[in-house]
Amino acid sequence: MKPIRIAVAGVGNCASSLLQGLEYYRAAHAKNGQLLRGLLHPSIGPYRPSDVKVVAAFDIDARKVGKPLETACTASPNCTTQFLKRFPRYGVTVQMGPVLDGVAPHMSQYPPEQTFVVSKAKPANIAKVLKASRAEILLNYLPVGSQRATEAYASACLETGVSLINCIPVFIASDTKWAAKFAKR
Repeated sequence: MKPIRIAVAGVGNCASSLLQGLEYYRAAHAKNGQLLRGLLHPSIGPYRPSDVKVVAAFDIDARKVGKPLETACTASPNCTTQFLKRFPRYGVTVQMGPVLDGVAPHMSQYPPEQTFVVSKAKPANIAKVLKASRAEILLNYLPVGSQRATEAYASACLETGVSLINCIPVFIASDTKWAAKFAKR
């Protein structure tokens, strides 16, 4: 069965936790022949966590952009609990995303290890990266309040036919304008 190809926008704590969980259950399944406890639904249809493959990633932080995903997902300012000893090599380099409103003004008041250090790299063409990676789903893990940045990723998804799972409280699916665009696509 072919894997579910995902892209991640925002390689922060939530993305790091997701990747750790996928690897934890992938290893548990391979080791025991069955999934360990902890998942409400160890499979959805024929799919299991081991069927999810990360094929692209975006961030704006200089400590993550241009780095391998397995390095970026533990780079500052990430501070989530790390229960996975070592990440696999994903073969994915984190691309520079559009900053837009993705960095709240109050973040400038925090020390570098607790805030974003915006990369000077030129933002990637999101649609081009999604298309080249053959991503099927984009998970949006941008910071809360990143309306314009989320809309940039949503537009790229519409352009390429990639599904969007918006994991933050920014209105896309409940906005009639955006809902109509996705329904039409």
